[in-house]
This record gives sequence, C-alpha cells and structure tokens, in this order.
Amino acid sequence: MRNLFRFAVSVFVLGMTQCVIPSLAADPGTNGRELRLWYSQPANPSKWEQALPLGNGRLGSMVFGGVETETIIYNEDSLWSGWYEPDNDRKGSYKALQKIRELLRSKGSLKQVNRIAMEDFCSLYGYGKPDFGAYQTFCNAQLQFDHKPDSTSNYHRDLDLNRAVATVNYTADGASYRREYFCSYPDQVMVIRLSCSKAGKINFDLSATSLHKNTRITITDNQLVLSGQVETGNTDGRKNPEGTRFEARWLVKAEGGKVQSRQDSQTLEVRGADAVTIVMTGATNYKLEYPSYKGPAPDERNQRILEQVKTKSYDQLLASHIRDYQHLFQRVDLDLGRPSRQELPTDQRLRAYKKSREDRGLEALLFQYGRYLMIASSRPGGLPANLQGLWNKTNRPPWNCDYHLNINLQMNYWPVDSCNLSECAEPLIQWTSDLVHPGSKTARIHYDARGWVAHHSCNVWGFTSPGPRRGIHMLEAESGAFLCQNIWDHYAFTQDTEYLKNTAWPILKGAAEFWLDNLQEVEGGYLAVSPSYSPEHGPLSDGAYYQTMIVWDLFTNCIQAAQILKTDAALVEQLKATRKRIQPLRIGKHGQLQEWRDLALEQKVRTDKHRHVSHMYAVYPGKQIIPGRDDALTQAVIQSMKYRGDGATGWSMGWKINIWARLLDGDHALTLVHNLIAGKLFDNLWDAHPPFQIDGNFGYTAGVAEMLVQSHAGFVRLLPALPKAWSTGSFRGLRARGDFEIDLQWKNGRPTKGTIRSLAGKPLRLKVDTAPQVRCGGNPVNTTNESGIIVFATRHGASYELVFP
Repeated sequence: MRNLFRFAVSVFVLGMTQCVIPSLAADPGTNGRELRLWYSQPANPSKWEQALPLGNGRLGSMVFGGVETETIIYNEDSLWSGWYEPDNDRKGSYKALQKIRELLRSKGSLKQVNRIAMEDFCSLYGYGKPDFGAYQTFCNAQLQFDHKPDSTSNYHRDLDLNRAVATVNYTADGASYRREYFCSYPDQVMVIRLSCSKAGKINFDLSATSLHKNTRITITDNQLVLSGQVETGNTDGRKNPEGTRFEARWLVKAEGGKVQSRQDSQTLEVRGADAVTIVMTGATNYKLEYPSYKGPAPDERNQRILEQVKTKSYDQLLASHIRDYQHLFQRVDLDLGRPSRQELPTDQRLRAYKKSREDRGLEALLFQYGRYLMIASSRPGGLPANLQGLWNKTNRPPWNCDYHLNINLQMNYWPVDSCNLSECAEPLIQWTSDLVHPGSKTARIHYDARGWVAHHSCNVWGFTSPGPRRGIHMLEAESGAFLCQNIWDHYAFTQDTEYLKNTAWPILKGAAEFWLDNLQEVEGGYLAVSPSYSPEHGPLSDGAYYQTMIVWDLFTNCIQAAQILKTDAALVEQLKATRKRIQPLRIGKHGQLQEWRDLALEQKVRTDKHRHVSHMYAVYPGKQIIPGRDDALTQAVIQSMKYRGDGATGWSMGWKINIWARLLDGDHALTLVHNLIAGKLFDNLWDAHPPFQIDGNFGYTAGVAEMLVQSHAGFVRLLPALPKAWSTGSFRGLRARGDFEIDLQWKNGRPTKGTIRSLAGKPLRLKVDTAPQVRCGGNPVNTTNESGIIVFATRHGASYELVFP
C-alpha cells in the first residue's frame, strides 16, 4: 500500500507542473464554523447517542460533557470476546451441499432443504456461539468535579469536524472552565485538556471502571492503570482458550496544584491546578494474523507510547493531531448553497429539519460527518470499521458489532475513495487479505472447491464458515465476492498497480476460482448460484439474481485486472466464457427487475416494502446495468425501486440514495436524503437502524458524492444527479476512477467552471451536458467528442481547467 506516498508525490508534482490551476471551491476551513455539532446541554448519561464520538482508528471514545460528572466510554478496536476455532468447518458437509442442490434442482421440499442446510451443512461452532465472540466495550473513565449543574451557566458542548476536537465550556463561581478532547493517530493517545480563567481552580477525581469481571486497577505516581482479560468460560464440556488481554493507562500532568493517589478509592485526585492534561492509551494482545491472532502483551505497547509522549506539551500533541487529521479531512470541501441553520444547536436543528427539510448546510454537514467518522474509525494499522464503527458501550452489542457481509461492511467503505480518503481503506483490505486463509479452508471443506469463500457474518478470528445461528441466510456464500467489489474499486480509483498485483489480485483470483467451481447449471443451460438467498428476504432457492449479479461483477473485474497485469490468460478466457452463461437478468410481468428466477416468488412485488434491495446490486455498487446503455433494464429497476418505496431503516435509505443517483434522478435521491435526516438520525447525527448502525452514515456520504460525480461506466460524469434544490454550489477534492481529483462550481443547475487533476496521467473521458473549453496552464487542450463524451490525454500531475459556456 502506498497511498500516503502517492499523495505526497502528487502534491509535489502538482506544485512543479506548468498546468497548476487554483482550487475553485472554498479554501480548507472556510466553512469551518458550519462544520460543527454543538449543543447547549450535556448528553444524557443514559442516552449515549447524544454523546460525541472521537477516534484515531484504533482508540475511540464517547464524550458526554457532564458538569458534575464527566463520563467517557473508551473503545479499542481489537477487544473482542471469542477465539479462533480450528473446527469451525464441518467435515463431510460437502455431501450435504450436494443433497441441497439436488433437492433445489428437482423442486423438492423446501422444508427438507432447510433442515439439511441447518443440521448437516452449517458449522457447529461460530455465529451465536462463544467462539465467534462479540466486540467489547473497553473501559470507562469518570472525572468527578465540584461543580453542580444548577450553579453553572453559559454551557456549550461541540465537536469541531475541521479539527476533530470536542470541547466543553461553562461558567461556575465567576470562572470560565474549558475542556478539550481529541484522539491522536500519530501519538496513539486520547488527550483531555482542562483549563480555567482563574488560577488554582481545577479540582477533580479521576477513576476508571470496566464491565469485564476479570480486571484490576493499580496507581503509580501520576498514572492510573486498568488491566484485564475477557472471559471465555467453559462450554460444550471443553476448556476454552484464554480470552483477550487488555490494558488502559491514564497519565495525569498538572500545571500548578498537586496530584495525589488514593489507593482506597482507586482514584487520582487533582487539587488546586491551573491546567491539567490527561493522556490515555490502551491496547490488547490481539494481532491480525491467522491462525493465532495473538500479539505482544498490551502493557509493552502502552509503556512505549506513554514514554514517547510524556515529555510532549499539550500544544505539541494538539498540533501533531490536527496536522495529521487535516491532511485527510481538508482534501474535500462541499457547499450545497443555502439556507443553513448553523445558528441552532444540532438537536434543535434536526427537529427544525423534520418540519421544513430546508437546511442545505445540514445536508453538507452530514456528508462531512461521514468522512469524519471514517477517519475516526478506520486508519492504517487497525481493524475495519464494524457495525458501529469503533464505538460500543456494552459487551453484548447488537449483532455482536461484527462484520455483516451482505451489505453492511461493504457500505461502510463505499465513500473512502470517492471522498478522497483512500488511506482509510487499508484496514478493510488487510483484514480481507487475512480472511483468504481461513476462507480457503472453508472452500475446501464445505464446497470441495478451490479459492476462498466467506459467508454472512465474520469476526476478527477468521470465521468464514456458514452458520450456524439465525437461519439459512447464513449460507450467503457470495459474501466474499461482494467484498471483492470494494477491493477492486480501490484500484479503480487509485490506479495503484503495485497494490493490484501484490494485494488485490490474489484476493480477486481466489474468489473467482471458487465461483468457477460452484456455479450450477439450471434450466436453459444457464449458470446460477445454488443454494442462493436474497438477503434477509428469502427463500433458499437456486435462482436469486443478487448472487449472480455479484459473480458477474467479480468476473468482469477479474478479467480487467488480469489484462492490466498481463497475467493468467487462460483464466481470463475461462472467466469470459463462464460469464456469458450466467443467468441473464429478467423483467417481470409487473415491469420490475426480477429478484428471483422463479416467477412464483414475484407475486407480491407491487406491495413488498422490504428494506433490502439486494437485486439492485447490478446498478449500485455494481455496473451491470447502466442508464443510457441498458434502457429496458433501467426502467425495470426504476419500477422496482418505486414498488419498494422511500421508507426503510437508516442503512437502507443510504443505499437507496446511491441507487437513485446511479439512475440519474437527483430529486428522488434528495427525497431519500430528506427522509434519512428527518427520520433516521440520533441527536449526535449517528444513523439509526434503529439501533445505531454506522453504515447509514457512510452510505449517505457515498450517496452525496455519487450525486455529484460518477465514474463507473467508463467515463467521468459531472453533476449526474443534481437535485433542483442544490441549484447552486461547489465542491473541491472529490475523486473519480482513473485517479482524477475534481473541483467544480455550478449555478442554476449548470456547471460554470472546474478543475480536474490527473494523478496517474491516464486519458480522461468526460461526459457533461454542455462541452467546456479545456485548458492546461492557460493553453487549449486538444479534445475529441465521441458521442457526447469529451476525450483528451492527460499528463501525470497536471491540472486541467474546464470553462463552461
């Protein structure tokens, strides 16, 4: 992976080239005053969706901002219960798979199919069992102050997205108090700064607690240490492996006053200080490395980190954090015009939006909030963002806070490349690379196949087997291939051939080999997936289109990848021949795009409002159906989407925004934007499934980018789904496939001028309604027009100015 290096080189080249065009959108931070979540009261301690999230990819925290008691919930992304279970894959299960396929082929009893699937094919261990585990809360810290809420005034709590810093301000006893909080990626610590307008006025007790039973607290000098181990217990008459070990450390540095340790109450007391800096770090002994998943003891890492930061001042820690964070966040700016209600506290702003739906600034804020959450929950060296990103308050979170692969994890990473955060894709890529190892074992034992496979739910312990809990939809073997869409798209955006060769291609090739061995012949001589299951909609059959859409997309991307790398020519020919035989998409009698091949399953399509729209994969994130090229299928998709409606859970609305954007209907996409913000957000702007699931936030951010720039169909399209309400605006720094970075201004719904930076030097194919003049360094650029698509060569690192009539 060389994204950081490539970005630095690109910036250098852009500075040296003669074709430098100034950024057209606002400078970084121009809208900084609007990029804030702010509140006039603390978060309710019983409603963590009111607290403000911070994170550095690995360490996360939720800040409540209480006056008398400040509670902070800490997370560390590798703290899981469970363990790697070597017997997850069920020996002999391939024979049961053959029976299932034969029953489906002969239209046998579905009840018998389900029974065999659950009793003879699914894993005995895994999902729903202790070995699968769940993401755990790390620990909590409490700061107990001598201030009473009813004796304070001028309270203000905010999260500054431009700096990734949360603040709390209030007045008490004639003094102004301020707290600042941030999570630093370069220093791998969370920092709290307490200051006051009067000297010697800061007094508080620091304590820590944990929901884990096996913990202990020690205090030495100015450090509070909480160490523990996740319980695994005894199940099935076996002694389980030991649980994950973890440790958290707080270092308290006071300016003036004194710090005392209270062994009896296990607290650190600060009295009479002018200012205080609290530095916290945490670690586990987890390591992403199949099959042991064990690394060094956590205390070693924590000691090393605190040793490196203990001599740094607060200003140094803050400056390092902001410099690192803004290197990512400030690449993109978005202005969707007016009105904007930033003068309202965020909770009140949400309520106002529910009434009028007229707050362009909030729509832009939520877009940037998704980018903020991505930076906070997915950085190189950590694990992928899970169902709740990084944040979790319990040891029994909804759906284990795991990695659901029938949409949720993939949706988490839809905005990384289009929204100029390619580095944040690395945790997903590295985790998937590790998943190939256990997935190869699962493919061999459960399917008697080459390659690798993963199913509906995965964890940090290399679980790739089908089942066993929650029913037959746990058999979704296409899930690994769905991940491959993200893996390929990262190359499509970055054009990083080193990544494609060494990392992406082994993943893509292995997934393709699995499906070459597993596609089954059905009526008409076509190939389909058997068994297949339209996610959470059912039933188990041999004719759901969702699976074959994914396989078609996988084969298409593999063919292109192999041709770029000039490798595996025989495999390419096999993929091409097999792709031709995949069951063709069909339009049903109600004008809909069929979800299943079996017409009997399509009878209720006009009244079916199910939240999953999995058979829309061919539109987004896939590219099997392209409006303007596949007119009949496009109309069938539109009909299907109208039948499903504009309601749903939060993540589903996020997906629907992207689909309507791909259908080039900006006004309908904006309807989903309205519905999501008005009905599916908590006070801290987290997405409500409900409960909280972060994929809706990421789906929204990706969807807004998709409304403004598209590049999946072999050309870059500007403002493809611009709604009427966004008639005037600008953006800076959105990305297109081919490694292009774009700035654009528009007025009255039409682009006025733009800049495209070519970071890979590839030819550009540009589709706009009105052809612009193209200049580089003030000189005209030769272009050709191919059926409404402007084509011109670009140079690596050069910028191209677009001037529209």
